[in-house]
Amino acid sequence: MSGSFTQRGELDIADGLLILATGKKKSGKSILGKVLFLSYPGDKIVIDVAGDDGPTQDVIELRGTVQDLPRRWPEEQREHPDQYLTLRYVPDLGSPTVLEDIDVVVGLALSHGRDQHHRGRRGCCVLIHEIGKVAPAGRTKPHMARALGQNRHYNTTVIMCGPRPQTIDPLALQQCDLVYIFEILNPADRARLAETIGWDPKDLDAAIEDLGRHEYLRFDCNEEKPDPGEEDIRLIHFPALPQDLVDQAQAA
Repeated sequence: MSGSFTQRGELDIADGLLILATGKKKSGKSILGKVLFLSYPGDKIVIDVAGDDGPTQDVIELRGTVQDLPRRWPEEQREHPDQYLTLRYVPDLGSPTVLEDIDVVVGLALSHGRDQHHRGRRGCCVLIHEIGKVAPAGRTKPHMARALGQNRHYNTTVIMCGPRPQTIDPLALQQCDLVYIFEILNPADRARLAETIGWDPKDLDAAIEDLGRHEYLRFDCNEEKPDPGEEDIRLIHFPALPQDLVDQAQAA
């Protein structure tokens, strides 16, 4: 079992994980992302590109563009030292600086994660819905590039959700600790996943075809390739999330 999991096999949302959940619309990827995000025991930021993926409850809304977004964490809104804050940013997709706008928020998460670590606290977690619009191939902005390549140095966990592996920055796949794969219809996206994780394309196709409604595969990039005769637990087929978890995430 890799270092990302407890002895019981449960995911430990540690500081400095990169997680990607990918699959077609309404496959369950965004719900899984929210479940993981809500389990993080520390301060959090959600970048909600569509504006309806959330969470939306008990959040501090960030507003504005690159000129007026905050560069420091709103500590004045923390009612007591043990309270965790969740910030939410819905970017204006019509803004001429939309990628720069979002990058300011990613930078806020990175600086806060590093600051929290220096204070001996848990870092920060970022949930990004529609990662293809935040880290598009060839157009990723500086803070997002740091998040993909150096997030551990900033003690920041990044959870990314999106439907098209082929259109996102290659680092969003290559640097991942965990990849959650829901139903994917596009052959090019399947091929991109197989190539990046080093899996036989035909075997990955078969595994995806075997998925039931809202079921998913988890590829653990930190798990070592097994020796001959040992079970390969890098790619595991999981059932759909329990309904109580889905209900909690949808209500958040």
